[in-house]
Amino acid sequence: MKLAVNLMLGLGMQAIAESVAFARKSGLERDRFLEVLSQTAVIPPALVGKLERAARNDYSPQFPLRLMNKDFRLILEAAAATWVPLPATAAAFQVNIAESANEAEEDFSAVIRQMEKLARSHAPIEAWRSATAAGR
Repeated sequence: MKLAVNLMLGLGMQAIAESVAFARKSGLERDRFLEVLSQTAVIPPALVGKLERAARNDYSPQFPLRLMNKDFRLILEAAAATWVPLPATAAAFQVNIAESANEAEEDFSAVIRQMEKLARSHAPIEAWRSATAAGR
């Protein structure tokens, strides 16, 4: 049961991380977006505090990323053994692994920072909009 619950927790955090990266890339102010997001019904109570800490760039471990990675690994192994495809979990695990390369003991919510890094590594949104408008 613990692994099934942690699957939801990890995927929920990945969804938040992607939402934050998308919002920032679209020009929304990060702290304001995190504040508004924390007031919505789509954020589970277990993750609301993570948004407040992310606004302060506080990724000190409450639930360490290394433990979430261990659970993702166990989940994916069990899923493979029982022939259950979990593509979103596999993708979230890859983002967690990329963030783990920092080799710091940090919270699993640090995937927010990882997604923000990934989003900044691409061309600015204005360039994308110009290319799209030009039909490229």
